[in-house]
Amino acid sequence: MISFDDSFLTISWEPDDRIICAQWKGEVGSEAMRRGLDVGLELIREKQARKWLVDSRLLGTIDPADVKWVNDHWIPRAVRAGLTSMAFVLAKKVVMQLTMKSFIARIDERELANAYFDDVDSARAWLRQQP
Repeated sequence: MISFDDSFLTISWEPDDRIICAQWKGEVGSEAMRRGLDVGLELIREKQARKWLVDSRLLGTIDPADVKWVNDHWIPRAVRAGLTSMAFVLAKKVVMQLTMKSFIARIDERELANAYFDDVDSARAWLRQQP
């Protein structure tokens, strides 16, 4: 079930596995990225979701200030809303892979279990095994 669909991001709810899937589609500006993630945050609350799959294979460049905002503001709010696990499918662009790995390394595993993968099926399989 698609909850948000724009040129840069689709957010959907997968009820069978109780997973929110965020599929990035390319370049995204700060305001649009934050708006999309906040829609996802509301979906976490509405569905009492604990699992989030980030498909960033097509994600374009992200401003470092936005990465900091996600780490410092969005992740803590998502955890408070009940999120416990995030699986990341890495971007195809090497520079974005490095950015994402750096971002993921800053997440406190005690608060939010996380892992990164090369494909969606592996990420989804890992999330299915999370409590």
